[in-house]
Amino acid sequence: MEEVYDFTTMDSKSRVTIPAKIRRILGLSEGMKLLIIANIPRKEIKIIPLAGLQAKVYRLRVVMSDRPGVLARAASLLAEENVDLLMTESRTIRRGELAEWVIMADLSNCKLDVAELIERMKGLDFVRSVEITELD
Repeated sequence: MEEVYDFTTMDSKSRVTIPAKIRRILGLSEGMKLLIIANIPRKEIKIIPLAGLQAKVYRLRVVMSDRPGVLARAASLLAEENVDLLMTESRTIRRGELAEWVIMADLSNCKLDVAELIERMKGLDFVRSVEITELD
């Protein structure tokens, strides 16, 4: 079973209840932290459950050279440092020249502090810039 569909309604206070069937399948429980991402152009909302209540979630934007293998190398570095990738999106800005990788990541188990992680990323020869924002 890849996807499950169900309907819900927003109440007068703009609250939405996640249907019981979906909560059960995904193992959602009271007090669990959820990451909500709004895609404005597509008018879509994604809800991503975070396993730990103490999750330290960050948005990273990495601008890098557009060459084969660079995304895999950057992902390997994050894996080495125990960064949990919750969601990623990559795109080519200028084919053969520049690409962008946007990451929603849980840094709870990361071996480095945020500044050290940014420096490690910037140390990769193909990375042009790294921006990081903590999500509350």
